Amino acid sequence: MNRGSQCDRSQPKLRVEAIVFGFIAAFVTAVAVSWSTPDGNLVVTLVPALVVGLTVYGVALWRLRRGEPE
Repeated sequence: MNRGSQCDRSQPKLRVEAIVFGFIAAFVTAVAVSWSTPDGNLVVTLVPALVVGLTVYGVALWRLRRGEPE
């Protein structure tokens, strides 16, 4: 196998792991914000969850790609 096909094969695995990390972070953030705010407004809960989830997704994807052997 050449280097290109090995890289293509590992990309979906990296994306799935990063998506899982981002989803877990978003869910935990949404639960924490919803529990800590008295009104439990969807916008108040959703915006921090999306920000944290997308940030964790980006950082996880970057770290997983960086740690992969060339």
